[in-house]
Amino acid sequence: MIYSVDPDQAINKALLVFSIEAALVRVGGPYYDKVISRLEKEYGLHISDCDKNPQALKQILQDIFGKSYQQIFNEIKLELDGVGNKDYYTSFLTALAQ
Repeated sequence: MIYSVDPDQAINKALLVFSIEAALVRVGGPYYDKVISRLEKEYGLHISDCDKNPQALKQILQDIFGKSYQQIFNEIKLELDGVGNKDYYTSFLTALAQ
């Protein structure tokens, strides 16, 4: 069976993954590792799955960062500003903001 991947969607997904990872690394490597580990252990997900499962990422970020969650959200949003297709990121950012 041959699977077709929309190149634009693949680029947008890669930019989203990069933005999440860049924001976490900027905060500190151990936090990045902790988020990745918990995503895998608790939800069976990878960062690349977060576009379809933003609530899982949000829950883990809130658990780890507590009141500083908004700072992490803002870092991710800043990374996404000016890249890719805005419509692709809207539902993801909306889910993280709620």
